[in-house]
Amino acid sequence: MAKDRIDRDEEDLVRLYLTDIGQYALLTKDDEVRLAKAIEAGKAAAEEMAKAKSLNATKKRELRKAVREGEVAERAFVQSNLRLVVSIAKKYQASGLPLLDLIQEGNLGLMHAVEKFDWRKGFKFSTYATWWIRQAITRGIANTGRTIRLPVHAGDTLARLQKARSRLELKFGRPATLAELAKEVEMPEDKVTEALRFAAEPLSLSEPLREDGDAELGDVVEDRSAEQPFEVAATALLPEEIQRLLAPLDEREREILRLRFGLDGKGEPRTLEEVGEHF
Repeated sequence: MAKDRIDRDEEDLVRLYLTDIGQYALLTKDDEVRLAKAIEAGKAAAEEMAKAKSLNATKKRELRKAVREGEVAERAFVQSNLRLVVSIAKKYQASGLPLLDLIQEGNLGLMHAVEKFDWRKGFKFSTYATWWIRQAITRGIANTGRTIRLPVHAGDTLARLQKARSRLELKFGRPATLAELAKEVEMPEDKVTEALRFAAEPLSLSEPLREDGDAELGDVVEDRSAEQPFEVAATALLPEEIQRLLAPLDEREREILRLRFGLDGKGEPRTLEEVGEHF
């Protein structure tokens, strides 16, 4: 029930986000060039202001205006390509990371692409940006999508396996066998098995066992480091049992055994030489 509610909340947030970014018009190639030039001019103006030792008032106004226009252009460039990020992020939903998180990672890649875009090379921005967006998303999955971080190459392999498994399940109407999956991705079965182990996420010991109860997973998991009841009892009764067994002996004999076998509770067992020196 709680998971269903979270899923519905996420769907609502995604819907609101898509509605919000729908207000930004897509750019033509001429728009891209115009905005890219403004961004470039703004960066140049900011650099000139930083390096100049003295500027007259008119020049300062011109440079500040160029910087502001560059910032506005950069923001417009990003906003007009947010839908590109969403379309790419949706392809990575099998990673287990929420769509909004994937979008957020992709947006970082988009901003980097806007910053690096060279309009002089003549290609469309979307072609260039797609690579940066994908890279940002895959690295985001590897770094933040899991409790245990995976190397980027391992995350890519896992994503490929999960996509292949989904395709085969649609094709056969049942879960794919290990052999079928290995054949689909052209990998040895043992490598597929090893890669799929990465998909297992650790469970929290605070995970509820039932929706209507207070029991948690930690309540039923064996603590192998804890002492067993019989060990606790044996430890508590041992001194008393030792005293009972030593009782028939005289004091000297008892002391020899205590020292030789460490029964006095004061340290390690003594060697025969050490016991002899004691007496």
